[in-house]
Parts: sequence; C-alpha cells; structure tokens
Amino acid sequence: MNTIVVVGGGIAGDEAAKMAKKQAPGDRVVLITEEPHPLYSACVLADYVCNEIPLEQVFLRGIEEYREMGIESLTGAPVQTWSPERKALGLPDRELTYDKLILATGSRPFIPPLPGAVLEGVVPLKTLEDAEKIRRTQGSSAVVVGSGPVGIEAALALRELGWNVTIVELMARVLPRVFDEPLATLCVEHLKKAGVQVLIGEKVLEILGDTQVTGVRTDRRTLDAELAVMVVGMRPEVSLAKAAGLEIGPLGGIVVDDAMATSAADVWACGDCVETVDRLTGKRAPYMLWNNARLQGRVAGSNAAGGESRYGGSLNITTVGFTDQSGASVGYLAADLPEGETKMVHRTGHDGAMTLVLRDGRLVGAQVMGRTERIGALMALILSGGDLKQSLREPKTAKQAREGWQLRGLRRELAELL
Repeated sequence: MNTIVVVGGGIAGDEAAKMAKKQAPGDRVVLITEEPHPLYSACVLADYVCNEIPLEQVFLRGIEEYREMGIESLTGAPVQTWSPERKALGLPDRELTYDKLILATGSRPFIPPLPGAVLEGVVPLKTLEDAEKIRRTQGSSAVVVGSGPVGIEAALALRELGWNVTIVELMARVLPRVFDEPLATLCVEHLKKAGVQVLIGEKVLEILGDTQVTGVRTDRRTLDAELAVMVVGMRPEVSLAKAAGLEIGPLGGIVVDDAMATSAADVWACGDCVETVDRLTGKRAPYMLWNNARLQGRVAGSNAAGGESRYGGSLNITTVGFTDQSGASVGYLAADLPEGETKMVHRTGHDGAMTLVLRDGRLVGAQVMGRTERIGALMALILSGGDLKQSLREPKTAKQAREGWQLRGLRRELAELL
C-alpha cells in the first residue's frame, strides 16, 4: 500500500486527493492544509464580507466528508520541512513519510513594500481569515488598492456595508488584465453608479497611521481610510518547492509537464503554484483560476496513484461581478497584441456589451458584459482557430450543426458586428 500525501487544501488539493483515492482505493491518501478549515471557496469571500451569504455557505467540504471518502484530512498543519531524498515532511507535531507527493500549495497575495504596509487595517482578500479581519474593522472609509476582479468585488461589498470606498488603480484602466478600454470604461460607470470612487493612473506611495491605518497617500492626493484592502496580484506559493530544489519557471511557478509531474521523482504539482500552457495563446504562466486548478488536481491525483492522465492546457476565462451585471473575458486582450495586427470590434446593446479581438480574421479574444453565458460559445470559436466569418456560416451538414450548437442565437449578433 502506497502513501500519497497532498499538501494544500484548496480546490486543486481537494480534487487531487479525491482522484488519487478513486484511482487507487487501497492506498493511504493524506490531505494536509495549514489553514484551520477544510475546503472553502475564496470566490465568495466578498459575498460573505457584505453578509450576502452566511459563513456556512463559504465552505464546500467538511472533515467528515473526507473521512467518508477514506481520506485523512489534517487541518492547521503547516509543512515546515521537506526532504525529497527521505520522502519525509516535517509537521509541527510529527514527521510524515510518503511514497508519492502532490504539491497544491496555491498562491499568496503580493503586498507591495510600501511605508505603512504592516499597519493594522492593511489586509488582502485571499483567505477566510482576511475576510474576518475586514468584517471586524471599524470605520467609514476604505481604499481598495488594485482593480482586478477581487478588488472590484471587495469594493462593492464594502460599499454594500455603507463604507465610503475608493479604488486606486495604477494602470490606465480598471480590470487591466480582463477588459480592453470599451468595457473597462463601462465598468467604471457601473462602479460609480454603485457609489464607488475610481482613481486610475494613480500610484499609492504610503499607508498612513501609527499602528492603525488612518489614510492612504498617492502621487496625487491623500485619502482618509481606516481600511486599506491590498489586491494588486497573487504570486505562486513555492517556498517549499524552492527549498527542495524543484525547477521553478520564469514567472515564479513550479514547472510541470502535461502529466503535472515536477522535476523531482514521485512529485506532482497542481493549482495556483504551477506554470502551465494557455490553450488559446500558447503562453506558459501561472493561470490562477478555479477550473484550471480543479482539472489540474484531477490529473495530478490520478497520475500519483498510477494513472496516465494528461492536462490539455489552461483556459484563462475570467469573470467579475458587479451590483447589476456580470462580465467575463477569454483569450487575448487587444492591448496585449502588437498594433497594426489586431482588429477590435465592439457593440453595446440593451442586453449588455461585447468586444471581439481579431487577428488575421481569426477570433483570438472576447469580452462581454451582461449575458455572460455567451462566453462559452465565443471560447469555442477561439479554440476552432478558423476564419471567424467562415465559422459563422449556417451549417450545411448534421455534423456541422452538432458542432455549432453553441452559436445558436449568437450567430447573427456576431455577423452584424463584423
């Protein structure tokens, strides 16, 4: 009987442990997490902050469920040392040996080394503990540094609680990794409608206060604040992997192949801590999204238990929720491609807005506000890799009709855009 140990209790680790047990029911599977809780969804923390959902709805798994699946779950158990040669992990109260190891150590928030960044009231929004800190903070004014999806949702959650909220974004538009300018401008309108002040192209220089946050100073002004929510990006958590000498990629994630195997024997990795290939762009990077982590976990768990699964690549579909609408994007942004090689078309209607990014007649990126269910069909068009106008022609065979079913209702809309 082999012992398969999974380090990390997020969705990647959860899926890896489940798949390992399914693939090899007779093996011992141990799931370790340094957090005191079993699996929960970081995606709904903003909803919990503003009391839209109760605490119990944040959790996705209980300790008893792991027990019923035959998985040993150790919470509040940080791995302090790792010896790949001895196949041993050092925990606070024991040493745990393994035959196969899966690293699902996730990511950590990047906190810029600003003056005052360690003050009480400076907090990211990554963990349940972060959400609890925000809920406990007393005050009336908050500054959210960064306007990615988590920053947007944190700002709206705080506004829902009655805080005066200002978003400060260094880049020239909000959601700079999600939307090009047409939809980014529309997002600002949604934020202002909700009562959130938005400052773009502005740099935070200092967090003010003695022990507690009292304000935020930028290169243009000083803002009153009792809370500074820092959501400027995530970094792969690879400290354990680095210390053990695993190969780390140029963007900071663990290098894995399509079997999710690392550079060390009998060690796999999955989730936010790894670098994989984007199926649409071919770029290798950490793609820190829920569904990518879930699928990677399944592959890693299966292979650690003797399977032969392969990961087909990441899909960088990003979603963001506003008070009255949701948005989504997939593929390239026009801003990321060379000028002169890209055509961007945009439409705004009663049911939302859509931006398409084309290159040599092919759809390479899509962004929507409202009716986000359209993103699935748009992603299928990107993956097809063919000329967009050709793809939009009415199917002539039963096979074409089956393959193009997702385009029903969208075909005419896209044709009008082109």
